[in-house]
Amino acid sequence: MKKSFLKIFSLLAIAIVFVSCDKDFNTVGSDVVGDDHFNLEKVDYDVVSYNKATGPVQTNNLSINAFGVYENPAFGATTASFVTQLGLTRTYENPKKILGENFTIEATDSVYLYIPYFATDTEVVDENTKLKIYELDSIYGDKNTTFDLKIYENGYFLNDYNPGEDFVNSQKFYSNDFAKFDSNIGQQLNTSSDIYQNTNFKFNSNEIVYYKSKLLDNGTYVFVDSDGEPLASQSDLSVRVIKDRALPGMWINLDKNVIKQRILEASQNGKLFNNNIFREYFRGLYFKVTQTSPGTGALAMLDFSKGFITIQYHSDITITDSNGVPQTNNAKRTLKLNLLGNTVNLINNANNSSYSSALAASDEVNGDSKLFIKGNEGSVAFIDMFKNPSELEDLRADVKAGNWLINEAYLNFYIDRTAMSSASIYEPHRIYLFDATNNKPIIDYLVDPSQSQNSKFDKFSKYGGIIEREDVDNGRGIKYRIKVSTLIKNILKSDNEDNNKNVRLGLSVTENIKLNANGVLKNPIMIGASDEVKLLPIASFMSPVGTILYGSNIPSGDVNEDKKLKLEIYFTKPNN
Repeated sequence: MKKSFLKIFSLLAIAIVFVSCDKDFNTVGSDVVGDDHFNLEKVDYDVVSYNKATGPVQTNNLSINAFGVYENPAFGATTASFVTQLGLTRTYENPKKILGENFTIEATDSVYLYIPYFATDTEVVDENTKLKIYELDSIYGDKNTTFDLKIYENGYFLNDYNPGEDFVNSQKFYSNDFAKFDSNIGQQLNTSSDIYQNTNFKFNSNEIVYYKSKLLDNGTYVFVDSDGEPLASQSDLSVRVIKDRALPGMWINLDKNVIKQRILEASQNGKLFNNNIFREYFRGLYFKVTQTSPGTGALAMLDFSKGFITIQYHSDITITDSNGVPQTNNAKRTLKLNLLGNTVNLINNANNSSYSSALAASDEVNGDSKLFIKGNEGSVAFIDMFKNPSELEDLRADVKAGNWLINEAYLNFYIDRTAMSSASIYEPHRIYLFDATNNKPIIDYLVDPSQSQNSKFDKFSKYGGIIEREDVDNGRGIKYRIKVSTLIKNILKSDNEDNNKNVRLGLSVTENIKLNANGVLKNPIMIGASDEVKLLPIASFMSPVGTILYGSNIPSGDVNEDKKLKLEIYFTKPNN
């Protein structure tokens, strides 16, 4: 045991409470001592921390999915594609009555896909175009770079349950399941002459608006004023009347002929009777991404479930009037599909040499000098506390005898600021420490009462794991600090065998701190000869970013010795 008892002598009349960098947090009943730990003594305990590659991870039915290309100088390139089923917004038991027949999709009709981005309204309006100015959230890389996007009809059926297990267990799909979908590709649907909808796709921050228009007798649409009269200038955006607005998003015109044949005409054969029949027939969309040029690229986190397909078309519907005479009406109609159902996020990583070498050199016995934490199909770290059993028993004896009163305990993860210095590297806002022995959150996470209004970085300010940055604009990260006080107290004091065990901890990035469910690894991580890790936090599988931290194997005298990962315990000695 390495003990470094540090007495803090200064006392302040008024306690200073340090607020986490998540500004929205409202901590209830907080007993946070802060970084100064007034009048407390400290002892540092060595831990052993080491890297492990996750391999392919379960990526079906994630709430948020990565999409695009991101070149991370610290880790390498990530290319993220996506597969989703489609859903009917209503069923069509009698399609001729509702959808009609003799389908045509006219030049004035539209067939398009829309998926909104996460975007923040800047409350600024362009005076010329009347468009709101937005800032896109959750996009990594250079938003102005492009990549090749092909949207295919998917030919591989996404089962709800695994047919290889007699349909008892849910079907799992993994980040490397490309072969299933690449070998079952249907027709390409985004065949527009607009290259920004396919070969040069990019994330556009422009607000999407619908302008007031009408159809003229000659069959063309024109923009009109508030009275319905055609505008003198059809190209001047400043005079158009905005009918409706939508967040910036992926807006892609789909092949009208394919949609007419595969969706509309198929309705006459009962393929739109219900969603089960429809999804067996039309098996969804495959958004296949390919990097087209070197550079940082651009990768977005998207909620595809908010997307939809709108099919505008003309058809005949025949009804019988009150006199029993059939009347046929040909008119413009709309069919809407949602992007609900089973999904799969497909991830292809091209790791750089330093990252690959670090994972290959993982040292479970002595620990690693650097910890590489990356989401998606990436890597996690494991932390073994109290490797020396006698060290733990000595501390436990002191606590139970009343010689020590444990006040706080922390793990400080210092960022390798040299490796993470590039402006094109996006640092994770949160990292997540969990109980890797029992595949569950640590108790400090579970008892944290703090709350936040920020849905992406919700709650757990006391538990911690929030990045601490330089106090300057766009400051780089310094460290992450995670509280393990209750965990350590239970290990030292509890008589409950379920609580007093010296557990192995795991460390990952997280896309959503509130989500603590686990996902499945395609191939278990082996620790030692027999320990298998089969589950990891699924919120890590969603995140495309990573960080490099200082580990536990930093020798004495090294320039970065002060950043070595240690267990810090703050305590008092009761008066005898």
